[in-house]
Amino acid sequence: MDDCNSQRWIPKWLIVCGVCGIISICLTILKSMCTDEEGTNSCPCLGHIIGIINLFSFAWFIAGNVWVYKAYQSVNFETPSNRFYCDKTTYLLAFWSITSAYIILGAACVLGCLVCVCLTCCN
Repeated sequence: MDDCNSQRWIPKWLIVCGVCGIISICLTILKSMCTDEEGTNSCPCLGHIIGIINLFSFAWFIAGNVWVYKAYQSVNFETPSNRFYCDKTTYLLAFWSITSAYIILGAACVLGCLVCVCLTCCN
């Protein structure tokens, strides 16, 4: 937890992201188990709880962007006593988690645009 002098919130950010993701997945599974064949949900409050967790996760993701990318130019992986030191695995996991989310989002946007163009041209 204290392996990142450069930005002390990065390790905490990773843990909170993982916990929120697990909780969200578990609640989504529970919500689907509460839904009968007709689509009636016997646990309506679960949808609201999932929404709140997802909203928090989005805000936490934005905060992680600030912490990780702010430390990008100055991070040091070599000297633990350096004030800009951060454990390499911790920092790179956070960096690539955020960066891969943007890559996937960009690819989805491009793919969506291509599908729209193809559907427009074919009709």
